[in-house]
Amino acid sequence: MQIYQSELFSQGPFELGEGAFWWPERSSWCWADILGHSLYMMDKEGHRTKYHIGEYVSMMVPVQGSQELLLGLQGRVVRFSPEQGLGRTLAVLDGNPGIRCNDGKCDPAGRLWIGTMHLITQKDNGALYCVERNQPPLIKIAQVSISNGIVWYGDKMYFNDTATGMVREYAYEVNSGEIRFVRNAVIIPGELGCPDGMTIDEEGMLWVAHWGGGGVYRWNPVTGELLGKIEVPVLQVSSCVFGGPDMQEMLITTAREHMTAQQIEAYPLSGSVFHARLPFKGLPVNYFKY
Repeated sequence: MQIYQSELFSQGPFELGEGAFWWPERSSWCWADILGHSLYMMDKEGHRTKYHIGEYVSMMVPVQGSQELLLGLQGRVVRFSPEQGLGRTLAVLDGNPGIRCNDGKCDPAGRLWIGTMHLITQKDNGALYCVERNQPPLIKIAQVSISNGIVWYGDKMYFNDTATGMVREYAYEVNSGEIRFVRNAVIIPGELGCPDGMTIDEEGMLWVAHWGGGGVYRWNPVTGELLGKIEVPVLQVSSCVFGGPDMQEMLITTAREHMTAQQIEAYPLSGSVFHARLPFKGLPVNYFKY
């Protein structure tokens, strides 16, 4: 197993860092603090800007042909620009005030796939939704506990529900957006934590942030083999994304939610954001298409 090192990128503490994102048009790294109700942007000069959203914000994706993002908020998807702030609501996923959005990304056809989870009883109360242009959101996977990493590679989609401890493979049809469960591609041993955010490289290998596992792990989804690890000096690693001008850098978010005083003393950088340079290229971001 290859070991790679990370370095501190932006010191928190962010209570629940999430939504790592590279915005090519602005040459900026972005991330969210879900419990801090804020998102952050760091430009290439190293200037960090905070945008207070005022409610849970967990993910961001770019909109094709605009300078806007879509944000996942409490139970809805909303347009946002750094200059104008929050815009109109694109979709309402769940009217239950106990539900919030979690991870999400766009597929190669420009549909948004976004998961939800319950704030307290995190057992089968969320779902994975698909939002296509101005159509009503469709539930693609029901009874999800903690909806997390999702990526596409050719005719495959990989998705994880953190509570299951595994990454699942689905057959994916790009034209229709139809999916069909195929198999459990990666089963993560309990001592390595649980799968959280996820990204993918040009070789089709999965990079999975392990909550409780102190790193981002590189897995082969064809064989289920563990290939490598980016070491991060905290326990709760929450999301990861490739980016940078050559797509060979990675941004990694972490959290300090639910940690004891003793754990924070042992891992004082918990809740900070980290960065790694890698000998692999990530796939470019998919944009939401109206």
